[in-house]
Amino acid sequence: MGKQIKFFFVTDIHGSNSCYRKYLNALKVYKVDVGILLGDLTGKVLVPIVEKEGGGWHTTLMGQYTDVPTQEDLDKLKKTVELMGYYWVHQTSEEFQEFKSNPKKVDTLFKELMLQRMREWVALADERLKGTTYKVYMAPGNDDYFEVDKIIEDSAAIVNCNNKNVMVGDHEMITFCYTNPTPWNTPREKPDEELEPMLEELIATVKDKPNAIFNFHAPPFGFALDLAPELTKDLIQAADRKIHVGSRAVTKMLEKYQPLLGLHGHIHESRGLQKIRKTTILNPGSEYSEGILKGVVVVLEKGKVIDYVFTSG
Repeated sequence: MGKQIKFFFVTDIHGSNSCYRKYLNALKVYKVDVGILLGDLTGKVLVPIVEKEGGGWHTTLMGQYTDVPTQEDLDKLKKTVELMGYYWVHQTSEEFQEFKSNPKKVDTLFKELMLQRMREWVALADERLKGTTYKVYMAPGNDDYFEVDKIIEDSAAIVNCNNKNVMVGDHEMITFCYTNPTPWNTPREKPDEELEPMLEELIATVKDKPNAIFNFHAPPFGFALDLAPELTKDLIQAADRKIHVGSRAVTKMLEKYQPLLGLHGHIHESRGLQKIRKTTILNPGSEYSEGILKGVVVVLEKGKVIDYVFTSG
């Protein structure tokens, strides 16, 4: 257990093209051995760009009506939409009205565009990482559709580490993408009493638990990494009140098995590091909608976390 390993951990980039490209570039910039990208990988918003009679386009972005008079303006808008992790589609006025009145059609198109971007990301990684020595692990999060797994599996350069035990240097790393329930009823969430046996089954694959990495999307309940703004019944964020929203099952597993390291995400506002007895837990946070890549570079040696640096750029 003496070999040094340096890795870069990022989470919750939610479809941001800018963040994903920065993540791939950062592997070289930070001179790491391993890259770990833990969901949520996909975006949440579809932006229709609607043709206007007589030329030009218009759209509504972040609740604000935007006039798009020229091709140059259109190109800038598309880049902004992609930077924010959103998806765009060209539509005529008739198509826009047709989709507006048919939510199922919107859902189908959204999913199609979301999976298309994931395929583009995987193709870019395969191209950029070919012939390099980087080990790159990726897994979905609670927001990601199940079809995302297959796209990652098809990559030549990236390993889908979801629900698997893989080696990061001399350390076993297990990855779990489900979370406890959220107000948004996402594809991969379950009550803590159902998460617990799923986690136990995964942890049972680990031979050396004190030196293991638990790469769990949900942070543990009751610590600094799971504080989120309290929501009203209408899902409006409180400006001055934060509450713990993490997983009690994750807390139980960390306290019971005391791995070397817990890697977490899910709660974008709770960037930080904390100790649970012998375990160091980390959440790099996320500012994906600004195109800012938040991450953390971690160095492990002789069964210890010997260094870590939070990054932003």
